[in-house]
Amino acid sequence: MPIELLRRAAVARRAALALPALILARPAAAQDYPSRPVRVVIGFPPGGGVDIVARLIMPRLSEALGQPFLVENRAGANGNIAMDAVHQSSPDGYTLFYGNVGNLAVTNALYRNLSFDTLRDFVPIGQTMESFSVIAVNAELPIRTLPELMAYARANPGRLNGASAGAGGPTHLALELFKRQFNLDIVHVPYRGSAPAIVDLAGGRVQLIIDGYSLMRSAVESGRVRVLAVAAARREALLPNIPTTAEAGAPGFEAGSWHMLTAPRGTPQAALDRLERALGAALAEPALVAAMAQQGVAARFRNQRDAAAFFAAERERWTRVIREGNITVE
Repeated sequence: MPIELLRRAAVARRAALALPALILARPAAAQDYPSRPVRVVIGFPPGGGVDIVARLIMPRLSEALGQPFLVENRAGANGNIAMDAVHQSSPDGYTLFYGNVGNLAVTNALYRNLSFDTLRDFVPIGQTMESFSVIAVNAELPIRTLPELMAYARANPGRLNGASAGAGGPTHLALELFKRQFNLDIVHVPYRGSAPAIVDLAGGRVQLIIDGYSLMRSAVESGRVRVLAVAAARREALLPNIPTTAEAGAPGFEAGSWHMLTAPRGTPQAALDRLERALGAALAEPALVAAMAQQGVAARFRNQRDAAAFFAAERERWTRVIREGNITVE
């Protein structure tokens, strides 16, 4: 037999001998995940709404999967810095991104030269929550109702400063939609997260915000911030005496948020499945549901398939809103 044929036969035999080992190794690798700590990157500073909810959930994943799930904050650019870091990481299940509607469904419509596309480069592991927003003002303003706020803004164009958790994020979009829908001249002031924005709202450096209730709760209860309306279709149990936007004179305006745990596309399906199961089980725990409710958010689990469909629909919806409203980041 020619030497070349002998060489090819030897290669084929080695490959055949190695194949069973490879087949056996795959389930073993799936069963071993995670075998080291998992980084969960967030695009906001500590103390914000996304950060707080993530830090409620991740210890449950650590307990279920036997490895630390370490929250890492990389604030700035509507989460783009964090998402770029996760996009550049190895898709092995050990670097995840935990984000909100602004990060995942909005950012590609606002920023044209990103290194990533959220639909193309990230896969949902599961949705974790949904929340309502409120329209709130600094308590020193002579404003007690939503109609009074709108009348004040029209009588004093450019005098009100409206804070957001960051240019292009859901709180910014909510403010812009509110302004456009009711023809109000309010100056947008972006912050690096909700927490510093609400600190300045309570201190009177800005006068208005449309954001989740959880972070401003202490400022409301201490009398420094006043909630005028819940931007939802129904009243909320945490704020039974606060009218909805429709009840308060702003029909058709609603705003809220949702969060998802995601991974870089290409992450092994076995790892995604283990994460999905652990996440679903955690969000069914009464203690976690209660802890999230105390933060003013509702536990809301969608599995990989349903979260992907919801994510795509939200991306389409917010892209249309941004294009039609000609909304840009400052």
